[in-house]
Amino acid sequence: MSYDYSENILVQESTGHLLEDELGWRVEFAYNKEILGEDGTFGRKSYKEILLIRYFKDALFSLNEWMTSELAEDAIKTFEQHMSLASLMQINEEKYGYIRDGIPVKVKKPNGQTEEKRAIIIDFQNPNDMKKNHFLAVKEMKIHGDLYRRRTDIVGFVNGIPLLFIELKKNSVDVENAYTDNYTDYIDTIPHLFYYNAFLMLSNGIESKVGTLGSKFEFFHEWKRLSEQDEGSVALETMLRGICKKENFLDLLENFILFDHSGGKTVKILARNHQYLGVNEAVKAYEARKLNNGKLGVFWHTQGSGKSYSMVFLSQKIRRKFSGSPTIVIMTDRDELNSQISDTFENCGLLGKSKAAKFIATSGDDLIDKLKGNPSFIFTLIQKFNKKVTEPIMPDHDIIIMSDEAHRSQYGVFADNMVSLLPTASRIGFTGTPLLSNDNITERTFGGYISIYDFKRAVEDKATVPLYYENRGEKILDIDNPDITDKILDAIEAADLDPAQEEKLEQEFKKEIHILTAPQRLKSIAKDFVSHYSDLWTSGKAMFVCLNKVTCVRMYDLVQEFWKQEIERLETSRGNASQQEVQVLDRKIKWMKETEMAVVVSQEQNEIQKFNKWNLDIKTHREKMEKRELDREYKDKDNPLRIVFVCAMWLTGFDVKCLSCLYLDKPLKAHNLMQTIARANRVAEGKSNGLIIDYIGIVKALRKALADYTANVGKKGTDPTIDKGELVEHVLKTIAAAIEFLDSKDFDIEDLIYAIDFAKLSLLKTAADSVSDSRESRKQYMSYANELNQTMKYLDRNDISQSDRERKDAIIAIADELMKKKKHVDTVDLMVQINGILDEYILIEQAPVNKDFSKRFDISKIDFDLLRREFAKAKKKNLLIMDLEGLIQKRLDSMLRENPKRVDYYERYQTIIEEYNSEQDRANIEKTFMELMDLANSMNQEEQRYVREGFTSDEELSLYDMLFNENLSKEDIKKIKKVAVDLLEKIKAKISEINHWTAKQETMDEVDTLIGKILWEELPECYPDDTIYVYRKKIYEYVFMRYKEVA
Repeated sequence: MSYDYSENILVQESTGHLLEDELGWRVEFAYNKEILGEDGTFGRKSYKEILLIRYFKDALFSLNEWMTSELAEDAIKTFEQHMSLASLMQINEEKYGYIRDGIPVKVKKPNGQTEEKRAIIIDFQNPNDMKKNHFLAVKEMKIHGDLYRRRTDIVGFVNGIPLLFIELKKNSVDVENAYTDNYTDYIDTIPHLFYYNAFLMLSNGIESKVGTLGSKFEFFHEWKRLSEQDEGSVALETMLRGICKKENFLDLLENFILFDHSGGKTVKILARNHQYLGVNEAVKAYEARKLNNGKLGVFWHTQGSGKSYSMVFLSQKIRRKFSGSPTIVIMTDRDELNSQISDTFENCGLLGKSKAAKFIATSGDDLIDKLKGNPSFIFTLIQKFNKKVTEPIMPDHDIIIMSDEAHRSQYGVFADNMVSLLPTASRIGFTGTPLLSNDNITERTFGGYISIYDFKRAVEDKATVPLYYENRGEKILDIDNPDITDKILDAIEAADLDPAQEEKLEQEFKKEIHILTAPQRLKSIAKDFVSHYSDLWTSGKAMFVCLNKVTCVRMYDLVQEFWKQEIERLETSRGNASQQEVQVLDRKIKWMKETEMAVVVSQEQNEIQKFNKWNLDIKTHREKMEKRELDREYKDKDNPLRIVFVCAMWLTGFDVKCLSCLYLDKPLKAHNLMQTIARANRVAEGKSNGLIIDYIGIVKALRKALADYTANVGKKGTDPTIDKGELVEHVLKTIAAAIEFLDSKDFDIEDLIYAIDFAKLSLLKTAADSVSDSRESRKQYMSYANELNQTMKYLDRNDISQSDRERKDAIIAIADELMKKKKHVDTVDLMVQINGILDEYILIEQAPVNKDFSKRFDISKIDFDLLRREFAKAKKKNLLIMDLEGLIQKRLDSMLRENPKRVDYYERYQTIIEEYNSEQDRANIEKTFMELMDLANSMNQEEQRYVREGFTSDEELSLYDMLFNENLSKEDIKKIKKVAVDLLEKIKAKISEINHWTAKQETMDEVDTLIGKILWEELPECYPDDTIYVYRKKIYEYVFMRYKEVA
């Protein structure tokens, strides 16, 4: 390939030019050009340093007038040090606090007392002032860890702090490779690079992703727009302009990063593109609040796209960037929403060290008392504005009302009281659904839209998953549905909000309610539900929405009955199934037997008597609801609570990422319906889409309402659902594409489908070999199989033909054969399992019974001469190479852990594999095989070197290698061998005396001092005094990494 089309020219150079020429960063190329030392290129003394002290110290002095040299050293020490047992995330969170709020420094006052000041290290107010903020991007920077050496594509520094990491691939390589091949490796090998990191970018120039420390690849997101009006582009240049423009970079750093401690674990959150743009539009509206009479506007970001976090980001930015101390009132209309949003604010640190309960208004009087003070936050229900206003509250500080689910909370006397009580307050409405054509009050209260992020755009950006819709009510012949009028929808909504209205509903719409709750209708739906959901058993959890509480329990009982029948049917069918089918059936039966169901409904007075009239037992369900944490269990994807029956609870403000299938048998008004079906659109690992099953035909009414909205407003992208037929069509196209790909590799899938017994097993391996002729080829095939695995979860037994299902099964089986190899390659604890392909070529030493399986495979026992002779006969050379790669990689990792000096072997291995994967002509596979054999022989010799050198272990050899230099005499070599043995023995003895020696600085210092003392006393005279420190440091780093866990 021409150099002009390599990764450096096409991607890295383009990135550097844009950063420098357009965005004003200083850009330097470091590889083989960086000079170490205080006066060197960047002032680094060694390649291990990742904080550029030169620029960091300049910032300390330029941004803090009171700074002295002594205080600067204290600040640097505080900034660099961390608890030895702290996790990478804990370190990163601590450093972020210093970056945003300043480093605490003890300053002595003239009277001798000390005070704590914050040393500012970034000037967020003046992003473009180059004297205060030094933006530097370094290409090809060497960074050394304790054992490994790496070279990064681009690291971005602000005032010497490495805040930006960019990993690039050439445009022909999938951007995910930047994550799996490089970023994850750097986390393991040079973790200190990420102590201060804020932004992780991955790109091949054409496609780009941004994420944060701790994120899995599927949670890295695109940055497609510089304004909400843009159509969007995933190209790297868009992301660079959107994030690395100096104003944006520091704005994101200061105001759009959170550490969420929900659920007992820490997750680092970076605002997504739409949140950043939307929140900044809201900030502009707040700046102009006096011109708009306090109406900041309506913030419509579709359900599931992170609306709660947007409220946190907005609150955070207003409180940091505007003078005064505004009180932010977060207003909802339901207890569960109030609890959820206040918990989010608490867990993200906006309430300081206080608990959310301190800020929640407990009554109307408590709300007024809080409003008369000046708390930073108040969380309240709209219903707490229940006092008739006699005197408005007009404080000298700002009050901002953020109304969640604004389309519901601005009606009636409570909303009127709110406006009367707080006439000078600014108001912004947040909603997850569009304002429909007849909704004028919301706009009158808050103003027009300030930010729109609709269903279509959220799916395109992968902020939510697509929702596929199926009207199964039309497919069940023996069920009737009444006409759903606006009148009945209003009555049902009123009954949900006030149980006293339920009797009125049943009287006024007696005929309709009778049809909806008829025993035969419910029985038919329950039977269909069991058939349908049991087919989708790998898809995720299910929620069934019933008309009312009584119907929830009735449906629960019916489903339980049909669920048992389906298990019996499956157990009976095992008798006529093949061996492979039995394995699948057994897993499904086990899943069905483990699956738990629950009714989740609110309490009401006299509910026991009410349910008794229907011969139903509510007490058992109520006991389960009260004594267990059903919400937590249901949110846990691994918990067997998989099906819930609800009628009003959990339909809004309840996020369950693993919920995939929503079954509707209740008429709902447009807004509530959109919120309900959005329960299934949350992004989760392994989830490709959600599925809406409609038994009542209500989604037709939703589409009509949305059509009216679109006609009135001219806005596209409002329909949250896609017909399920499109999903079926997508599955069939994916099957066809996979078959065409196999055809291009000269493999006919029909041969595999119709083969039997050993012929089928052999063809599986042939197919796996045919798609393994390169890494990209394997990846292309796996993309088809993975897509089928994800989407087939949502199809039931009647959606595709038997022949297409057989083709799908064959495609997945080939992928499983490939994954079997990959699984063995990636396993850390086991040697690669050598299968039948390699058994012909490898002499395996028989292991004693009960020995660890991995010890049966030893590279030193492989007969390489035999392998060389037999390789030409191999029919499945690609698979053989894959297994050999894994075997050598596994042994290399082990050897390198023992002795860091062996890095040359690792680099040699990487070169061989990179050349193999880049080959377009597969005729050179024999060359790769021979090179791997030569490398394996060299490794084999290296593994035995400690014996030849007279040592008893590889550990002693490692210390010897660290002390060795080419100018030693034979007598000196003898001495340093003795030093290595003596040193290792004394270090181990010292460490064994100390409990967790790496946990405290003083115990680490003891070990470091011991190493220095032995080297000083025992090394030959030919070692100059000034080099002993260097050897001491190397050995200490090795001991620190190698013997961390010794107690």
